[in-house]
Amino acid sequence: MKTTLTIVQILLAVVLSILIFLQSSGETESNSNLLSTTQTEKRGWEKIMFNFTIFVIIAFIVSSIVQTTL
Repeated sequence: MKTTLTIVQILLAVVLSILIFLQSSGETESNSNLLSTTQTEKRGWEKIMFNFTIFVIIAFIVSSIVQTTL
């Protein structure tokens, strides 16, 4: 059981890393200015990927808690 959870955590960590790297946008100049008032809205695949990233983060946290309680 513990080895299965370890494998699941490794897979979730790899998927999470890939998702985070895929979300970097090309507009580094506007993102570096913290005082900028431009609002960007996530649409389409960007929104789906953002929501999936949040889901993977929650799954990783839950699997970590389950593994530590065993």
